[in-house]
Amino acid sequence: MRAVERMWGSRKFATFVFVTSLFTSWLTPAALALFLRPLTLGLFNYLPAGPTPIIFAILAQYHAMIPPIYKYKIATSASTSTDDPTQGITFSDKSYRYLLAFQLALFQWPGSLLGALVGWMVGLSWRMEVLPRSLIRWRLPGWVVGMRTQRRSQEFEGLRRRLEGESASTAAASGAQSQADSEGGRRRTMGQQVIDQFQGAF
Repeated sequence: MRAVERMWGSRKFATFVFVTSLFTSWLTPAALALFLRPLTLGLFNYLPAGPTPIIFAILAQYHAMIPPIYKYKIATSASTSTDDPTQGITFSDKSYRYLLAFQLALFQWPGSLLGALVGWMVGLSWRMEVLPRSLIRWRLPGWVVGMRTQRRSQEFEGLRRRLEGESASTAAASGAQSQADSEGGRRRTMGQQVIDQFQGAF
């Protein structure tokens, strides 16, 4: 599901994961304590650890944003008739991701299923802008996802290139000066050479 991050960008995706984790970290235990536990008379009183709600919130975005590339059908009967196109189950290239997510939701039932449902609902709420608009438009600072580090490395790279260009031009100028001096037939003293070396810097 990294295609969601590619389409949104790292900053928006990190914000979505952060907001989703905030909502699911208290909505899931609240749903367990207020609904599932009283309805089962205390039989189900366990939530498995892990990022299952966050994964299902991202899966809701993946379901809404990424279209299937291809579809295929698995036949459910031994009929060889090609006239009836409804004989079979249709899958797409996204189906195996949903099957893996379904297995994750049922892995430690019913707590994992509750976390999956809460995560899916939070993801749909973000998608349909049911959550507060200011919260949806808010973004984490750029340094959280390394944007400032990338900008600073680009600045250092530009500075390095500029210094290399200046040193190359200075070396070319000093080479031309020494060649001119040798052609003129006059020898420079050590003091003149030092002054000529620093003359280009000023």
